[in-house]
Amino acid sequence: MMGIKPDPRELFSYVHLEARIPSDHRLRQVKELVDFSFVRQEVSGRYGYNGHESVDPVVILKLMFLLFVDGVPALAGAAGGDGSERQRRGSEAGGKC
Repeated sequence: MMGIKPDPRELFSYVHLEARIPSDHRLRQVKELVDFSFVRQEVSGRYGYNGHESVDPVVILKLMFLLFVDGVPALAGAAGGDGSERQRRGSEAGGKC
């Protein structure tokens, strides 16, 4: 089942996140210009009707957007590309990684 993220202001009324983010922050501009809610309709046919709720697809798309905008390398690239570093650590630990 496709989950939908609740409004966080309802959960954490003691923390006002809007006041903590600078008014000229670039992600505020993105929030004003881009409506990410279209993704729910695009992917709705790919979700089942029973089972656990998923993470809201809008949240997933926003996280992917942040990775792209901030230039975060792919996980494989961050881990050494071909996994050789992980294999080396595993062999040093007697195969227990």
